[in-house]
Amino acid sequence: MKLQHLKYFVAVFEEGSFSAGAKRVNATQSGLSMHVRKLEDRYQVKLLNRSSTGITPTEAGKRFYRDAVRVMHAATEAEANLRTLSGEVTGHVTVGLMPTFTRAVLGPALIRFAKEFPSVKITVREAYSGELSRQVLSGELDFAVVPAFDADVRLRSSVMGTDQEYLVVASNSPINPKGAVKLADLPPLDFVLPSPENVRRRKIDQYLSSNGIETGRLMELDSMFTTLDLVAKSEWATILPGILCLPDLTTDRRRMIPITGPGLTVDYLRIEPMSVPLSDAGQAFYSFLMDELMAALDQLE
Repeated sequence: MKLQHLKYFVAVFEEGSFSAGAKRVNATQSGLSMHVRKLEDRYQVKLLNRSSTGITPTEAGKRFYRDAVRVMHAATEAEANLRTLSGEVTGHVTVGLMPTFTRAVLGPALIRFAKEFPSVKITVREAYSGELSRQVLSGELDFAVVPAFDADVRLRSSVMGTDQEYLVVASNSPINPKGAVKLADLPPLDFVLPSPENVRRRKIDQYLSSNGIETGRLMELDSMFTTLDLVAKSEWATILPGILCLPDLTTDRRRMIPITGPGLTVDYLRIEPMSVPLSDAGQAFYSFLMDELMAALDQLE
């Protein structure tokens, strides 16, 4: 069995059709179909159910996909190791980050990385989790960082760390506890929150409901920096991850208040295509992001 056969099958599996799979690997639809059919005939196992609307994998196909991805990863990593041994790390890494990371973690990571790896080009795109997941699946991003969610089978996810969510209010807000605050003990607050499509919003809604927390007016904003500005200038409150609020520890525009009874957390994930391992340059940049994330989380303890 050739590596190309695995590559063709993975493309069809992940794209959900022979036509889309053929476009992805620059092959003909008939040629791709023939390669997959030869695999099935040779090993006397049905990998795909074919219909006029596309393909669906059989249980055998799903298992073969997982095996194929492992082999492709091993081959790509072996090649990357050889390139690393040959000398300087080069390449182009395209990363997707949510605003939580771009405000407090990204800058220091970029400065350090550019100094140590001057021959690697970095492109960073900022978006929310749904759009970042789409771009990873389409091959536009090498990897992305998102809040924890039920990942697509075509995505590989790795837990990066756990952050605390904070109640964020203006510096002159009457809400000024000496320590953590239990939201259920406060009068109903007017909240600025992300839209329901945002992964964090769904978790926040579940937290408010399960803990009997009443709210006042709700304003939906999928703009993190507008949310920060609005909260600083009004009586509106919001709930934000700790690392995003780090710059507010040294300013007097907003106050971040720990939430208790119980606490509310957010897990960060790195997601990447299941069948495409990170390059050596991508791994290097990811390690810098992790260093800065750990340093930021340490500041919040």
